[in-house]
Amino acid sequence: MQRKAAYLLLALAGLCLSKVYATEGLVPLHFPTTAISLEEAEELDDDVYSNDLTVSAEYALTDWFSFYGSSSFRFASYSYEYSTEGYIHNYCNLHVNGFNESYLGVRTLFYRNFGLDAGWRFPPGEGSQKDRFHRLNAEPFVLFPATRHLLLGTALRYNKFLEDQNFEPGDEIGFKTSLLWKFWWSDSEQTGWKFSEVLLYQARFQESENHNLAKNCRKMDDKYKGMKIAFALARDFRLFGTPLELGINYTINKGTLFGFETGHRVGIKLGLGPF
Repeated sequence: MQRKAAYLLLALAGLCLSKVYATEGLVPLHFPTTAISLEEAEELDDDVYSNDLTVSAEYALTDWFSFYGSSSFRFASYSYEYSTEGYIHNYCNLHVNGFNESYLGVRTLFYRNFGLDAGWRFPPGEGSQKDRFHRLNAEPFVLFPATRHLLLGTALRYNKFLEDQNFEPGDEIGFKTSLLWKFWWSDSEQTGWKFSEVLLYQARFQESENHNLAKNCRKMDDKYKGMKIAFALARDFRLFGTPLELGINYTINKGTLFGFETGHRVGIKLGLGPF
């Protein structure tokens, strides 16, 4: 318990120093746990290339309740275009860099494998020009331990945005499924390999409204639907008795698995725990 408390203080210090700003990632649905992770990621989204460093932490007060936070800094963000249609043209634009959105939340089990994940996303700093609104989200979920080393999960999601400067984004709903598989795993040492996959389908079912305009002109016609899929492969091991995790992950939210379409993110992750 003392070790868990020490790691919690370390995580909270890191989160406070970085103002708790982060990009939202997809992690498999799981039971409350205590762990800290550091991820370096490269992202291509809407023809913009970015480099992020993210710190995430979760602390389980009991087997059925935990709280978590995430912190990220965007070091570089740029776009590059090249054209030879009748002339040679090179264009490079350095975009904003700095802190991204912040995430804080709680995860609880209220009956066996049924639980609720509730979170708050705060507006970003200088690292992003998107999603500049407070967002509350709730995810009731259920976990299915198919075997001792295979955990399945499914969840529903509801996102509610808070009005800012007389502009109110529309509400969103979503559906999430996940798989977490431990293979070549030692239960006594808690070491081995882990593979996970997470799929999120999300849609804005309510149009955003600009309350600065006349009532009949407020609707923004911005309903959408889309999908995001994340894959991760990690190796858990022990170093001087301390549980560590080293892995790689890939996320796609647009385009395809082949080619260079937008919406790709590749990261390398180093974790401490779980405890």
